[in-house]
Amino acid sequence: MRQTDLYVLRRLLVALGAAAGALAPLLLLATALRFVDDIVERGIAIEMFAALVMLALPYLASVGLPLALLISVLLVYVRMASDSEVIVMRAAGVSDLRLAAPALLLGLVVMAIVTWNALVLAPASERELRDLQSILRDRFSVLFVRPGVFRQIGRDMTLFVQDGVGTSEYSGILLQDDRNPDRRITYLAERGTATIADGVPTLVAFNGSRQEIDRKSGRLTLIYFDRNTIELNLPAIPKRSRSRRERSLGELLNPSVEEVGQANVAKHKAEGHFRLASGLMPGAVTAVALACLLLGGINRRGQSFRPALAGALAFGLLVGAFAVKAAVAKLPALAGLQYAIGAVPILVGFALLAMGGRRRPLPV
Repeated sequence: MRQTDLYVLRRLLVALGAAAGALAPLLLLATALRFVDDIVERGIAIEMFAALVMLALPYLASVGLPLALLISVLLVYVRMASDSEVIVMRAAGVSDLRLAAPALLLGLVVMAIVTWNALVLAPASERELRDLQSILRDRFSVLFVRPGVFRQIGRDMTLFVQDGVGTSEYSGILLQDDRNPDRRITYLAERGTATIADGVPTLVAFNGSRQEIDRKSGRLTLIYFDRNTIELNLPAIPKRSRSRRERSLGELLNPSVEEVGQANVAKHKAEGHFRLASGLMPGAVTAVALACLLLGGINRRGQSFRPALAGALAFGLLVGAFAVKAAVAKLPALAGLQYAIGAVPILVGFALLAMGGRRRPLPV
């Protein structure tokens, strides 16, 4: 690789890092909005909220990385054109394809990353995310009781806390246990802590009393305690249906009719083809941007039109990929379009850049 190629590649890597860093807060915000209800209604801890956000991010990377790559290509090549670096390289006999080589190489690397993310990382993260949400809803919900509100735990237990001292720590506790049909047990405690022990929610109460009423005889038994550990046995978590996002590629391309239903078979296949085709999008936006910026010569005037055209076309490709996915879900025969929308711009852009030919150096 020539020194000029390394020079351009270094600038592209720096610009890619800067673009990814600029897009990251927007992606984080868009992802965090999905879990606002978990904070407001369940009062989950900030650590758990951060875990939910990080698990949801890989799904957005298939869009974020191509956008960051597009921005980096536009920034670097427009800057090189405005500094007359492209003109100097062309005067030295460098062809359009050679000028585009560092960006094309970086595009290949990002294509591999996006493909791996779409096929491996994103589905695995989505499974972890859905499992964590299910646990928060069905098991850990006892850890996030809102003060002043009676909380039904399962069907036979009711928990009330007067105030929350900290994460899962409460004061002024009332717990009514009706799991045994022959007796009712009521716990009163000054304070307590809710924890998870071996997957079982447990309430550790301090400085309280245990009142047991025999439903048949009406006899009351009262016991005072300094510390009492109460297991909050909840019903088994029902088996949840898995979404398309968390299924593997094989499950999407060969869905079970009994499991997903005949009406959803086409949607699962469209999702599978979309994952495979998403790896082509970084190469497509790179080829389109380079063709718009390099073909037809570059001068220092009128450079605003080319970047705008490149950005509009590349962004249109990304939006079009999702539109085609929706169309394929209704008309499976159009599945080939999901690959064509990424492959055709790559082939056309590469051919146009290759036809630029090698320019002869200007005579000294």
